[in-house]
Amino acid sequence: MSDFLPHPFWNFSLELYGGEGVAEACLDLQERRGCDVNILLFCCWLGASGRPTLTADRLRTILSASAAWQAEVVKPLREIRRRLKDGNWPGALPDTVDAVRRRAADAELAAEHAEQLALAGLHAPPADRDRPLEKRLRAAVGNLGVYAVCLGVVPDDKDRKAVAALMRATFPALAPPEVAEAVGLAA
Repeated sequence: MSDFLPHPFWNFSLELYGGEGVAEACLDLQERRGCDVNILLFCCWLGASGRPTLTADRLRTILSASAAWQAEVVKPLREIRRRLKDGNWPGALPDTVDAVRRRAADAELAAEHAEQLALAGLHAPPADRDRPLEKRLRAAVGNLGVYAVCLGVVPDDKDRKAVAALMRATFPALAPPEVAEAVGLAA
C-alpha cells in the first residue's frame, strides 16, 4: 500500500475499517442497503474531524459524482474478486486462481483509494479538532442519517446496530451507552 498517495481520509479509513466490528458493519450495510463503504467511511471521517454535517443536496452531488466510478470500476472489480473466490474453475490450478484473485483484490483496493481521494476533493471543509467529541459524534451520525435519506432507507435496528459499531470505533473515548443513544438504540 506504500504506492498509494497519503491522505488523512485514507489513513482514517484504514484504521477505522480495522476496528472491532467495522468491516462486518460496513459489509452488512453494503449488502442489505446498497451502501458504498467509502461513503460510510467518508461520513464518519467528516464528523470525526469536526467538519459540519452534510446537507442532503451536498451528499447527492457527491453521490452523483462518485456513482460512475463505483458502477464501472469498483463493483466490477469486486464481482471479479468474488467470482474467483467462490467459483469452480475446472482445469485451472487453484494457486493460479488464488493469485489472480489477490491481484483483483489489489486492483479493487486501489480503486477504493482513488474514490476516496476523489471524495475528499469534492468536499472537505476545514476540520475543527476543538469541536467537542459529542458534537463530532452527532455530526457523524447525522451524516449517516443524511446518507440513509439519500438512499431512501428508513433505518431499522440492524442498521442502527451497524452504525453503532462504526461510531464505537470512530469515537472509542465515548461510552457505549452514549453512542447507543446517539444512534437511537435503546440502552
